[in-house]
Amino acid sequence: MKRSGIYRRTAAALAAVSCMVMILALAGCGSGDDSSGGTEAYQEYVVGIMDANYLGQYEKYMEITGSDQTEAERIYEANIQNFALDMEAALSVKTDVVTKGVTEQFIVLARDIYSQVKYRAVDVVREGDTYTISLEVEPIDFRETVREPFQTAVDSFNEQARNGDFDGYTDQEYEEAYGKAVAAALGTGVEEMVYKEKTTVKVVLDYDKENNVYLISDEQMEALDDKVVHIAR
Repeated sequence: MKRSGIYRRTAAALAAVSCMVMILALAGCGSGDDSSGGTEAYQEYVVGIMDANYLGQYEKYMEITGSDQTEAERIYEANIQNFALDMEAALSVKTDVVTKGVTEQFIVLARDIYSQVKYRAVDVVREGDTYTISLEVEPIDFRETVREPFQTAVDSFNEQARNGDFDGYTDQEYEEAYGKAVAAALGTGVEEMVYKEKTTVKVVLDYDKENNVYLISDEQMEALDDKVVHIAR
């Protein structure tokens, strides 16, 4: 297949929507419990969820929710997979076209980025049966973190296209070549992560009175995820 033009991509293509995996609920301590230990349990619940999702550290999450290691690992691995796909989309790598090997490289990169997230619980406030946990987050700026190696890969790829290196490639072969170029440029880790300014994020736990359990809604988890690793444009 002869290509007459250059399939140009730029760093401006960086954009994606992250999605975290749903987590187990926390059994309520009871509406009459005013002890600091009861309050702290809700704070630990949120931090435990984040540790499981981002760091692959499950001990607190399993202790609080009663889940087993298999379930906790499933949550972490699914979240890593989601983030790897988000990165591919943000960098214009066509997930449905490239081979598994390219996606595996992004999965390794996802683990490295997630291992460097920064957050901590700073406060928990109770109002009736509602608990609001305040988290101090230093968001990873994904776009700025990968901008230089990504742009270098794009420039090199475009130069190859101008030179006719991809003439005769099928669409699939062309997309695979691009995916490999980007994955190779980003490598398996990031030497210096770029962070945005610290911000405070409030998480309100939803209370299911009938079952006496608390959980974090999908919407809140997605909003929180966007703060921890900012990947959108």
